[in-house]
Amino acid sequence: MSFAELLFVGAATGLGATIVLDLFAVLRQGWAPTHGFYCLVGRWVGLLPQNGLFHDDIRSSAPLTSEAMLGWGAHILLGVVYGVAFAIIFGMSAIVTPQLWQGLSFGLATVLVPWLIFQPLFGWGLGMSKAPDPWKMRMKGVINHTVFGLGIWLSITLLNGFFVP
Repeated sequence: MSFAELLFVGAATGLGATIVLDLFAVLRQGWAPTHGFYCLVGRWVGLLPQNGLFHDDIRSSAPLTSEAMLGWGAHILLGVVYGVAFAIIFGMSAIVTPQLWQGLSFGLATVLVPWLIFQPLFGWGLGMSKAPDPWKMRMKGVINHTVFGLGIWLSITLLNGFFVP
């Protein structure tokens, strides 16, 4: 498998894992809360030119007409980027013989991105420290990113038959 094929499989893996995560989130909490969160992500993306990176609280910023599309697009793109990163970090061995521990450990590691980057940018503090119930939100993040890691393993396992001779 060439490096370009490894990147493609990684991207497809990330997309598949994102779909698994989204199905889990909708089944667990319903469409409205899931959709509402990605609207906030889209609001942040859409307001970057006017407000910059940092917000006091993204929820208090004015809604945008395109925030849902922007948020879901950013969410899917990030899942694809995570899949490519997984393929680069773990390499061909993870594609040929996927191991559950690889997906789960990577998924758990990705929880650091929202805790250390996005939540502070949204005005929610490091690891949701400014949220009303930060430990509940942190646990929700750990669960979601564990499911994402499971989705990586499932996606690679399914894709394995298509790309590995």
